[in-house]
Amino acid sequence: MFDFARTTAEQYNVSLGRLHSAKIPISSLNEQCSIVTYLSSLQSEVDALKRHHGKTAAKLDALLPAVLERGFRGELG
Repeated sequence: MFDFARTTAEQYNVSLGRLHSAKIPISSLNEQCSIVTYLSSLQSEVDALKRHHGKTAAKLDALLPAVLERGFRGELG
């Protein structure tokens, strides 16, 4: 895209006329579908990790007061 851009004061601009002649490669429909499927599976994993993180954080938040209480009583270690 830098080949189509012009700069003034270090600000790059691309005119529609210049952009019109640009060749932009596009993946085949099968490859696009494969990419979407792959990204969807990654998103599912991310969602599962977020749920797990939320549960773990809640457990840690609940555990901290009990650990502090036992620590102040000298019952740890």
